[in-house]
Amino acid sequence: MKTINCTPRSVVSVGFLLGMLIAGNALSSDSNTTPAPVKAAADAPKAKVAAPATSSDDQMSKALFEKISKGSGDIVIRTGDLPAGAAPIEAKVADKPKATKAAAKPVEKEVHAVQWSYIEGPGGPEDWGNLSKDNLACSKGKTQSPININVDRAVKAELSPLEFLYRPSPLSIVDNGHTVMVNYGEGSNLMVDGRQYRLVQFHFHKPSEEAINGERTDMVAHLVHQHHDGNLAVVAVLMTTKPPVSPKKYWWGSDEVKGNALIQTLWNNVPLTKGKTEMPGVTIDINQMLPADKSFFTYMGSLETPPCTENVLWFVMKTPIFVSEEQVQNFDRIYPMNARPLQPKGDRLIKETKGN
Repeated sequence: MKTINCTPRSVVSVGFLLGMLIAGNALSSDSNTTPAPVKAAADAPKAKVAAPATSSDDQMSKALFEKISKGSGDIVIRTGDLPAGAAPIEAKVADKPKATKAAAKPVEKEVHAVQWSYIEGPGGPEDWGNLSKDNLACSKGKTQSPININVDRAVKAELSPLEFLYRPSPLSIVDNGHTVMVNYGEGSNLMVDGRQYRLVQFHFHKPSEEAINGERTDMVAHLVHQHHDGNLAVVAVLMTTKPPVSPKKYWWGSDEVKGNALIQTLWNNVPLTKGKTEMPGVTIDINQMLPADKSFFTYMGSLETPPCTENVLWFVMKTPIFVSEEQVQNFDRIYPMNARPLQPKGDRLIKETKGN
């Protein structure tokens, strides 16, 4: 038998070669299961980059499917509903309805930019009901004002006289763009069958809005009152440039018929700027605008300007007060015509009575 002499150095060499062969087989068999630590560290960044490989459409579809599965009636996709990385798409979807609303707003403003007026055309009396849903009564109402009062058709009735419990008030006057209006102070009231209405304000129209037997006077003052329950009562004081009686004649001349003192005070203090309220420190007394004869007509009507609110109690004084032609002309220089057209009377009842 041949003897092989193995020196220590040769044994080491053979052991090294066998170790290398065994290690190679181990690496080959484990490459598809657990990666070596060095390889795992190298592949980690690649795994993060590959995460968005799922398409955004797939993510959106998945989110919609989940919402439908939950039984949501109004499907709204929020950022929290989408998988990671899909937020930008969700933001674009949410912005679409907002963009539509923003585009619609200027159109709405343009429609409502038309202001109501007494001139025919857009914004005129025939168009008041179309300017706002709040003005529907202007076109759909059944008891609108003003109306023509046919004296022969008015029911003659014994009604309680009107009690004018008016006090002087500091003057507060404004040109509101439609008329000259005076805001009256506290403490002045109108008593109607035991009901108390507070005088809030009065204003003017040219010509008178009310007509008596088809005729309108030069102007009218509307005295607006309010009950504590919110109901309104308006007293219409007709104004004419025709003197009520012939002036007395004396050997030295005739009595001069002058205009209304209160009207002159108001015209002297009309603000130079529309919309600005002036309080000039002057005291006025509305009693100076009432006729001596307190006889009146009464009917149920409405406000004569938008929103044309109905269920307003109207009193039209039968006897006009006298104003000078100059006073009418001065108002004409501000508002040549600010009267609403006559409205259908319908089957409304008009009563006529006499007061003290």
